[in-house]
Amino acid sequence: MNKTLKILRVIVSLVVFMLLGAGLSCFVWFIPEVDNFLGDIQLGSAIAGMSLGVFAFWMLVTLVFGRIYCSTICPMGTLMDVSARCARLTHRGRQRVYRHEAPSPMVRYGFLAVALLSILAGFVLIPSVLDPYAAFCRICAGFFNPMLKFFIRELGEAGVYNHYTALAITTSVAASIIATFLFAVIVTVAMITGRSICNTVCPVGTILGTVSRFSIFQFDIDTDLCTNCRRCEYVCKGHCINLQDHVVDGSRCVVCFDCVNACRDKAIRYTTDRKRLSAPLMQKVKGRVSQPQTSLESTEAPVANHSIEKTNPQK
Repeated sequence: MNKTLKILRVIVSLVVFMLLGAGLSCFVWFIPEVDNFLGDIQLGSAIAGMSLGVFAFWMLVTLVFGRIYCSTICPMGTLMDVSARCARLTHRGRQRVYRHEAPSPMVRYGFLAVALLSILAGFVLIPSVLDPYAAFCRICAGFFNPMLKFFIRELGEAGVYNHYTALAITTSVAASIIATFLFAVIVTVAMITGRSICNTVCPVGTILGTVSRFSIFQFDIDTDLCTNCRRCEYVCKGHCINLQDHVVDGSRCVVCFDCVNACRDKAIRYTTDRKRLSAPLMQKVKGRVSQPQTSLESTEAPVANHSIEKTNPQK
């Protein structure tokens, strides 16, 4: 069942990414009913537009299922997944692996505070860069659109080029430079570290992560089945699987289901239940423990006292 959910997640994320990417890159491919709806349900747009209904909806969904918004609806998240996937398949003939990393709450909430203060102050540049959907719109208009124009002109001799497809969204040189820089940074970081931007810089991911730590559905590791092969950790783009404690950090998990497919022991599940061990593990006892006496101290001391008593003539 969990593997089926991953297939559905991939299909939905790719469909949303292609519809929004095509519509935002070239107005000829823009479908008003679909693209406007997909744009309105983006969490960053809802926060900026004070849309309480959309915001409450995603908070409720996150409280039940976790951060499925980040893995299905967010187009920037899909761009990161595609970049990370390409890096894993082309890493010198072997797959790139990820490792568990400790969370960085100060960094996460710092970027969130900067974004919220910028919105309240009316300074839109910083939120438009930090918000994943706004940044994706910039990339489509300033990077994908010029690239699309270039390839269409190159295919002009084949009859593909026409003035309708060439008249896409126009942007300034400065906007193109910013969009190209964003695209390069996001793709490069995603190829190296996976979803680290989602769990450190993205204010939307921080808001959802605050709620998803209490979600009803979470990934649970069955320690009776786990063999510590670390395959789940190696594919976790969120760096949130701690196999030392056999815990998945729900605040950073983007519910991509990659760990479920990687586990050959069926030890990790997306469920509402929490596995109870068949044999409880030994727990550390807090506090200072006195050092036990050595065998020499425990045997020689009584012998010495006994010899003193026998040599004392007064007793």
